[in-house]
Amino acid sequence: MTRYLVTPALPYANGPIHIGHMVEHVQVNIFVRALKMAGHQVLSVCGSDTHGTPIELNALKHGKKPEEFAQMWREAHEKSLSSFLVSYDGGYGTTHTEANERHAHLIFAALKEAGHIATREVEQLYDPQEKRFLPDRMIKGTCPKCGATDQYGDCCESCGATYRPTELKDPKSAISGAAPTLKKSVHYFFELGAYSDRLKSYLAEPGVINDDTRHYLERWFEEGLRDWDISRDGPYFGFKIPGESDKYFYVWLDAPIGYISIAEKAAQERGENVWDYWKDKDTQIIHFIGKDIVYFHTLFWPAMLMAAGYTLPKTVAVHGMLTVDGEKMSKSRGTFIMADTFAEHLDPQTLRYYFACKLNDNAKDIDLNLEDFTFRVNADLVNKIVNLTSRTVPMLHRHFEGKMGKLASNTEAMLETVHQLAQGVPELYLNRNFAQVVRDVVAIADEGNKYLQDAAPWKTVKENPELAHEQLATALHIGKICLALLKPILPDVAAQTEKMLGLESDGFTFENATSVLPAGTSIDTYPRLFERVDPKKVKKMVKASVQTAAPKAKKESVEETDVIDIDTFFKTDLRAARVASVEDVEGAKKLYKVTLDVGPLGHRQVFAGLKEHLKPEDLAGKMVVLVANLKPRKMKFGVSEGMILAAGDKNPVMVTANGAKPGDKIS
Repeated sequence: MTRYLVTPALPYANGPIHIGHMVEHVQVNIFVRALKMAGHQVLSVCGSDTHGTPIELNALKHGKKPEEFAQMWREAHEKSLSSFLVSYDGGYGTTHTEANERHAHLIFAALKEAGHIATREVEQLYDPQEKRFLPDRMIKGTCPKCGATDQYGDCCESCGATYRPTELKDPKSAISGAAPTLKKSVHYFFELGAYSDRLKSYLAEPGVINDDTRHYLERWFEEGLRDWDISRDGPYFGFKIPGESDKYFYVWLDAPIGYISIAEKAAQERGENVWDYWKDKDTQIIHFIGKDIVYFHTLFWPAMLMAAGYTLPKTVAVHGMLTVDGEKMSKSRGTFIMADTFAEHLDPQTLRYYFACKLNDNAKDIDLNLEDFTFRVNADLVNKIVNLTSRTVPMLHRHFEGKMGKLASNTEAMLETVHQLAQGVPELYLNRNFAQVVRDVVAIADEGNKYLQDAAPWKTVKENPELAHEQLATALHIGKICLALLKPILPDVAAQTEKMLGLESDGFTFENATSVLPAGTSIDTYPRLFERVDPKKVKKMVKASVQTAAPKAKKESVEETDVIDIDTFFKTDLRAARVASVEDVEGAKKLYKVTLDVGPLGHRQVFAGLKEHLKPEDLAGKMVVLVANLKPRKMKFGVSEGMILAAGDKNPVMVTANGAKPGDKIS
């Protein structure tokens, strides 16, 4: 048994939770539930990040005190998260507490004692109308790195660069709109560069960050880590710096310290000590964050912990941003969907399942394709996984008094395949490869459904009831394995299944997931575990999310739309893929159904219009190039999950990737 402390980033208490936030919270919740199923000791904590200028500004607009405004959103966040079956030990906390202030003082004192806090006079932007210094978020202007307009004074949301507010081009006060002037003030700085070598060594340790994050951080080390301004002049919503009357800690200093203070409360409620987690090298601290806050969590935060002598995170798991239907979430298109709106129209477990289908240990963006979402939930989860239970349990009640039978003979080979797949699932969860978990469970369900269809107990029961009883028991056993393995993803479905099978006292664990229910076990009636996703409800949800669109921009010329920039090009995910099989498509003159082995991405089905130009043997075994992140296309023959590249209009020639391995990226 290992002790874990697991956290998502702390959501900012400045507005509602949307489905983009839910990616991280669902990811954390799945991971935590899986750890508990494996028998580990886990403390999972979260709460609202409640300080800083944006909250101060919005509270002012709403006629509230910042504390009241932040508390209002904290309560709303907790409610939204609970609807998605997400909760945290010790309750959903906040950084605006005496405990968090105390821990901030402790770490600040450690930084000073280490000799890495400096004070110096700086020139700051000052609003001459409001007669106050302007913190980063009270300034907007043009990014000095990429030229993006309407950016805040600390970092660019377009290119991710960080900078000083005085580096912003054409700055304006976010309060009055006035052009700010420069005024001098004494500030506190954390000398981050002093930790450069230690940070490099730490980040090089296996498992701390993934390769995507490592490449991103290389440029910061190449440029040299700059001193970090950790103070702000009053008025400011935050904690005062010890010994100062009108200077405050910058929100990004005390926000991550919330991981400690919130964990302290949760640990105390369990009769534990916070230092069992934050000063024990054997504890595994896992942070889940979005790629937009990598800089703070992989440089500033671990450097602060190093200075204080606290436990460093074992892993900073970075995920990508959420897109909807291949594009950035949009209020005008109705794809900027609030968590509460989703929960009002659809079962939140459907989104948990779909996110799990997409999540693994990389920082690639995650796309919620609403058509694919509907298809995957209905085709895989309902028609395959839940189907094994929904078809067998009613028949057991109809013909066998709701009693479990013994497993059928001559099924050893199939069950061995099923059990081997099941044995690999706990490690996949631990490695945060939820997408492969789902693929393996679907593969298990495929075995069970093929067996059920071939056995046809609804026919056998008329001639050989004993055999039919065994067939139903075997199919139900496989269905039970599927739902047990998906317990971290579908906790409510698993709980209903446990109750139906009389296992609620022990519950599903990875250890008992493949255990066989004894013949004669009484099974409750089927509780209708899951409903299909109704496309009409999806459309209603999108419609409910539409907000008034901004005025349309001037239509671009043909020349402008035909040209793409380098960032757009890099969004195309080209992968080497081995052609595993080629089949004719009945009723299609031009199409082959091609199954591709894409290595870690699994197998993909692609319908390729190559029948007039190539024979199946010309394709079989070839290493081709796949556009792997193309939006799945639902055709009357099935779903095409990508595109194979070929060159030439009249006589296409395959673009090959000879020498590559399946799944290798092509760049």
